[in-house]
Amino acid sequence: MIQRTQLQEIDEMERNAIGLPSFTAKQVSGRLDALLSSFSTQYHQYMKHHWVVAGPDKGALYTFFEESFRKTEEHVDAIAERMTTLGAVPTSSMQSQSDKSLLEAESEGIYPVRDMLKSDLENEQALISYIGEAVSEACELKDYGTETLLKRVLMEREILASEMMHFLGNDSLARRPEPVGL
Repeated sequence: MIQRTQLQEIDEMERNAIGLPSFTAKQVSGRLDALLSSFSTQYHQYMKHHWVVAGPDKGALYTFFEESFRKTEEHVDAIAERMTTLGAVPTSSMQSQSDKSLLEAESEGIYPVRDMLKSDLENEQALISYIGEAVSEACELKDYGTETLLKRVLMEREILASEMMHFLGNDSLARRPEPVGL
């Protein structure tokens, strides 16, 4: 094995270039790292659902899950980049991310599409709540860059949740008995 020199430990903060106090940077980075780890869990859920979706709505759902994992990947990258700006090291190993994730990964196997969507929606709702708390904390700590980033991410997660609700909604074009006399 090649001997490597580690430049920064995972829990070590480096001085940040944007002038945030180290307490603020450490506090915000901890919250961002939990969010990054949770997005990693959700990313893998969307990938799995993209791979296994079946049924009459497969095309639309296949596309939706693909768009969802791509959007989630963007969020993972943006949050990790912000953490490095703050002087932190983002958690990157699968096991460590799993340990820090706010979300529970779905068990292996294939489930009914409706159940997969409900699970994804519950995860998104948990993420939305957590992001809201993180926005408040970033604002309180005067980390306006993180606040701005998280507000954008929050809006995009809300759109994903809304789209899932549309998939889970009842079909408004259901056939009904025609009124008498028509």
